[in-house]
Amino acid sequence: MLKAYSKFMSILEKIALFIVGILMIIMVSAMVYQVILRYCFSNSNIWSEELTRFLFVWVSLIGSFIAVRRNSHLKVEVFIDLMKGNTKRYFSIIIDIVVLAFLIYLLPLSYDLTMSTFVNISAGLKVPMAVGYGAIPVGTALMILGMIEQLLLKITNTEPVKEGEVKE
Repeated sequence: MLKAYSKFMSILEKIALFIVGILMIIMVSAMVYQVILRYCFSNSNIWSEELTRFLFVWVSLIGSFIAVRRNSHLKVEVFIDLMKGNTKRYFSIIIDIVVLAFLIYLLPLSYDLTMSTFVNISAGLKVPMAVGYGAIPVGTALMILGMIEQLLLKITNTEPVKEGEVKE
């Protein structure tokens, strides 16, 4: 069961990496366009700045899912590194449960926030502000899935399978 879930998460991570790559290309292109417009032609527009801001939020939150999945989120490990054996493992599991609980708490709140911003139209792109805010519930849901996998791996004391690695 865990193996199938991890395989599903690997596919989801590849899709997320592809999406982040595309969004980064669009974001950088919009920024370069804005810089050229501003400094070469002494002109600017608002839509490219807004597009860049929206894309940055999406890239950050989808990227957070990738970081959670790879267990590479920033964290203070000073205390965890001082612990040994099962104490370290149990403490790590407790931290993951707390993070998962926070994400589960955040999900409906972020969804409600996104739904409430459908009526607000952005100044530059003329799209609902929910387009930008939508990254929060999507990223949170993806992070919940990633945290569940990390938690299951730690509880079962299983090492995650790395890309290209074959486990027997």
